[in-house]
Amino acid sequence: MLLPGRAEPLLPGVEWRGQRSALVTVVTSGDTGLMHLRLRPSAVSRRRFGADSIRELVFGIEDGVVQNMTLIAGMVGASLPNQIIVIAAAINAIAGVLSMSMGTYLSSKAERDVALATSDESAAVGHRINGDSPLRDALVMAGAYTVGAVVPLLPFAFGIESRAMSMVTAVTLTALTLFGLGVGKAIVSEQRRIRSGTEMLALASAAGAAGYVIGIATRAVFGLEV
Repeated sequence: MLLPGRAEPLLPGVEWRGQRSALVTVVTSGDTGLMHLRLRPSAVSRRRFGADSIRELVFGIEDGVVQNMTLIAGMVGASLPNQIIVIAAAINAIAGVLSMSMGTYLSSKAERDVALATSDESAAVGHRINGDSPLRDALVMAGAYTVGAVVPLLPFAFGIESRAMSMVTAVTLTALTLFGLGVGKAIVSEQRRIRSGTEMLALASAAGAAGYVIGIATRAVFGLEV
């Protein structure tokens, strides 16, 4: 393992591979002529931000989109007015941002503390220089969830007169967001993009459809007339 400030020998004819290969400085010793690699921790932290944050980005956007779309679909199925839909979805989004960001901070902090407590000194140093930060994870989660939760709410918030048109627009925006999220995940993880986008869309669509059916059933059972 490479540590900050420590030069590791670079063997002749051997190509060094790893996540940090582009983030090292090659140092040549004047006495021995040997080449060494020196790790640059700050560069590692910047380079790994996207990969390290993919969990929060995917989880946050997907959860925000699906949860609010399911809630909105249920209220549309129950024939509730737009004002009620916008207020309820906005409250749900705010509650979700607070809950998810706090939960992410606490779980990430617990994970880091356990890793540091159960590892040796060198592993602990490696964990720190990877840029692991509970606060960063919480902020990424909050931003991602906000983006996701706002997507299905936009058509209703901007006052599209037709209820059917608002619902169609919300479903379309949600589908595009989920498919794009799946493709983005595939790009980072180097997987099949179409398959990943379709998988994300299919799983989330089931939740939205369930919410709409529940709304219709609620209206029928309780005789809601709005």
